[in-house]
Amino acid sequence: MRVLITGAASFLGRHLVEYFLSKDEEVLALVRENARGKDELLKYEKNNKFKLIVLDMKDIEKSDIDFDICIHLAWGGIGKTGRMDKAVQSENIEFAKRLMKVCKEKYAKRMLFAGSQAEYGQTLEDIQKVYGKDFDIKQIPLQDENSSTSPKSEYGKAKLELKTELKKLGDNLGIEYVHMRIFSVFGKGDHETSLISSCINNFRENIDVHTGECLQSWNYIYIKDLCNAIYLLSTKNLKGKYVFNIAGEDNKRLMDYVKDMKRILKSKSNIIVEKREAASEGTPFLNPSISVLKEIGFKEAYGFEGGIMDMCDIRD
Repeated sequence: MRVLITGAASFLGRHLVEYFLSKDEEVLALVRENARGKDELLKYEKNNKFKLIVLDMKDIEKSDIDFDICIHLAWGGIGKTGRMDKAVQSENIEFAKRLMKVCKEKYAKRMLFAGSQAEYGQTLEDIQKVYGKDFDIKQIPLQDENSSTSPKSEYGKAKLELKTELKKLGDNLGIEYVHMRIFSVFGKGDHETSLISSCINNFRENIDVHTGECLQSWNYIYIKDLCNAIYLLSTKNLKGKYVFNIAGEDNKRLMDYVKDMKRILKSKSNIIVEKREAASEGTPFLNPSISVLKEIGFKEAYGFEGGIMDMCDIRD
């Protein structure tokens, strides 16, 4: 199987390259010229099943290599400002549609697109209006693939728009389309300012951890579990399903994850809670169901605790 991975220099992209190569698949890693993380892919150049393609998405029609599966991760405007920039997000939509047409020209069978939990648009503030501030997470309905969507950001709106547009285009072109709603991913190589990375760094040094109230429901999936899920979606018979939540098996308050990290790392740090202002699009409230993903054989090998231990090279 020849797999084209766009945005291959990203955190997720680099791990997917490694995972698919470990499965003895051919990998075409597409990156921008100035992509951060591109140099980390150079270590695979001696592998005859790996090829680095330096090409901007605006020039995607210039690609001259055939492939069987396309995993589309490349996306501009994921930062705080870009998420609310409609022009940037509209450009992303256009590039994704052009890529789908390239898939047809290159005889690809399936295109997987990295959607987002942001498509749901559910926030802590929304939940508190309905269930009060002392809500019980177990009483909140799970977000499944048919749950209502009301994205708050232009980023989420663009991802949701492509769910419909790429499915329609894929059906017309004879390309099987898979829409992956990816939740919160953690693992080695993630940004140092992420909650997981910063907590691990402080807890290991017994430095106090300063956090917000972390009242919202959250869901983490370890990067290696995520790669397994995407591999299954690339290779399995999906029996007509095309929208999949990709998340871990547990939903709990974000603060519980912080406390878990302190316990796992046997830290003496204090957790200092500070009240912080919510982002303009609200505080995401992640409460997914992954029953559809489980139907194709997905099962976490690591989970949250196993992922933290693997990141920190802790053995039982």
